Amino acid sequence: MGDSTDKLDHAVGFETFYNAHYLRISGYVRRRVPEHEAADVIAQVFTVAWRRFEQVPPPPEDRLWLFGVARHSVANYRRSWLRRLRLHARLVQEVRPVASPVNNLDPLHDRVAAAVAGLRPGDREVLQLVLWDDLTHAEAAAVLGCSVNAVELRFRRAQARVRDALVITPVTVDPPDITPVAHQWRSQP
Repeated sequence: MGDSTDKLDHAVGFETFYNAHYLRISGYVRRRVPEHEAADVIAQVFTVAWRRFEQVPPPPEDRLWLFGVARHSVANYRRSWLRRLRLHARLVQEVRPVASPVNNLDPLHDRVAAAVAGLRPGDREVLQLVLWDDLTHAEAAAVLGCSVNAVELRFRRAQARVRDALVITPVTVDPPDITPVAHQWRSQP
């Protein structure tokens, strides 16, 4: 009888954990994985959490632990995707470019996306964790397994590079020639 009570407690505890963190983890994954693959990666994150539920730290560290699981699941997805891409390239003897799923007409969106894509992977990850996932620098450091100082340095560097990429350089125009007409006539032979 105790075994079934333990299983019920486990299920109820996990359901509470899942409901508390699903939206955040879903957003994290959906920003890093194509939409048609996101549900599978999210399911993988919570499958790992279910299997290792006894190892989940108490709140608020549980959320950071789950972000770490999500980060590893996204990395696994990307490695798997690269293996499939390489196999396809070998089979077809050519690599076809993957079309961008976003067809946005806002030119600023494209500039921001290009600026973020041009960042170093570590800098980009910190920027996304802090700005998109609303983690503090300390929480991002816990997710990434590095020091808070390293996160702060990466964040500031990423922020500066994106800002510099978005700055519009002013166009310089030569001033018009304002020499008086009478003066121009005298100087001609």
